[in-house]
Amino acid sequence: MYGALAVIPVGLIELPFANQINNSASLIKLFILTTVVVGLTEEFFKLIVVWYGLYKSEEFNEVMDGIIYSISAGLGFAVVENLLYTVVFGYKVGVVRAFITTLVHASFSGIAGYYLGLAKMGRGSEIRLISIGLIQVALLHGIYDFLVVGNFISMGGVAITVLMLYIYLVKLIKRANSMSPFKP
Repeated sequence: MYGALAVIPVGLIELPFANQINNSASLIKLFILTTVVVGLTEEFFKLIVVWYGLYKSEEFNEVMDGIIYSISAGLGFAVVENLLYTVVFGYKVGVVRAFITTLVHASFSGIAGYYLGLAKMGRGSEIRLISIGLIQVALLHGIYDFLVVGNFISMGGVAITVLMLYIYLVKLIKRANSMSPFKP
């Protein structure tokens, strides 16, 4: 639910730039727009809803919780964003986005959630860890969007990119599980 709500401020921030984010923009402008306007904005708001809604909860009691809660927010965000794209661009876009964009948002959010979980468990400076996670996923998101919007990557390349994100997330999940106070 929280992730779905994040679409509102993101939409308000991104809307003025919507017509500029396309493959006719200069490479520098496209990279800045996809990294700062899209990547940073979307990842910030997906993370902030988890921080605001769940970070102080007693139930948030291990690093893995940061991953799970953040993935849930990413999925909520992806559902609403994909629905909006489907309404505007049609069902063919919706079908592709349902598979690819959903996994991408879940992966980015899970990666940021790992660092949020580390911060919550006192594994380092709270601001530093959250910043590392946010900057990392904002850059990954921006680079991904830059490649897709700029038509620099094929569908096969997109699939490989999504797989690499997933592998990285699985690595972080294994690390989080190894730190769990609840492991058998």
